[in-house]
Amino acid sequence: MTATADPRTEAYDAVRSALHGLMAAERRLRARDQRLEGEITTNHVRAMFIIAQQGELPAGKLAEAADMTPASVTQMLDHLEARGFVARGRSATDRRVVTVSLTDAGREKVAAKRAAWDARWESALAEFDARELRAAAAVLTRARELMDSIAAKGAVKR
Repeated sequence: MTATADPRTEAYDAVRSALHGLMAAERRLRARDQRLEGEITTNHVRAMFIIAQQGELPAGKLAEAADMTPASVTQMLDHLEARGFVARGRSATDRRVVTVSLTDAGREKVAAKRAAWDARWESALAEFDARELRAAAAVLTRARELMDSIAAKGAVKR
């Protein structure tokens, strides 16, 4: 940036750069997860957090909430069920629908993961006050909305 650049343009560039860095870090985290044979991955934890928050839900709704394909969720649930973290059943209102819920072991795992993440977030963001954190959340939400709107329209025009 030059000394005469518009401060707002510099701020937009800083947000874009930070967001690109965040997305790259998440890709690296997911790549690390793929090398952890038999372990609980970031996607597993995210799905378990969703189940903890929403309670028992259909596997299709979990796939939608976790932004995963139904086939990926089925494979993930096989793994989590084998580890004793989730239980699958049939909907009481529609026997064709598979529901998923956390077991006691799953709730314990979620609580432990939540405590560890909360401690990391608190440590990493301790210097920011609540107003700054809400502003950051608003910026990230708007960036997600922008990306979703572009994705819904197809490829970005150049």
